[in-house]
Amino acid sequence: MKKIALSLAVLALAAGAQAQTTRSGSNAEHNYGLLSLGQGHLNADCSGIQTCDRNAAGGKAMFGHAFGNGFAVEGGYTNFGKFRASQGAVGLSGRPEALSLSGAYTAHLSPDWGLVGRLGVARVRTKVNAEVGTLTGSSSESRTQPIAGLGVNYALTPSTRVELGVDATRAQIQGERQNVRLVSLGARMAF
Repeated sequence: MKKIALSLAVLALAAGAQAQTTRSGSNAEHNYGLLSLGQGHLNADCSGIQTCDRNAAGGKAMFGHAFGNGFAVEGGYTNFGKFRASQGAVGLSGRPEALSLSGAYTAHLSPDWGLVGRLGVARVRTKVNAEVGTLTGSSSESRTQPIAGLGVNYALTPSTRVELGVDATRAQIQGERQNVRLVSLGARMAF
């Protein structure tokens, strides 16, 4: 009886090891995480403004579940960066960030290369800070917006890919809507 139990335990461990190896492959069902850093861009009109910085450092963190047929569902957080403008003694800074839920599809171009398209909805929160001399004030607004992304990735190992991507949505505050995007480079790990 002990030999049968031991044999079943060894078979179960072997099957689990095989499933783990298969799961990290590109065509198997698996979970994954993506962390990336890059540059955000705010598509704002800066004409007539003394100093205007529409580019800022940003990043994103995502968790996804791939179904094994190229399709996946992803949830994530994207920080598009902190944008600044000033005119004399008046300074403004804006920081759009988004919580998103998206569907994704990966087209496997080869065993190592993949092309990823994402489309979903995001709850975009935009916070603006104003400074006039020593006086400060802030305002924030959250809106649900569409979010889209496109990326290309390359397999370093069966479970690790490096991904270059762009994500875009809209930020809105007090009726003013501006397009924002993040171009980023990061690592995608299957588990």
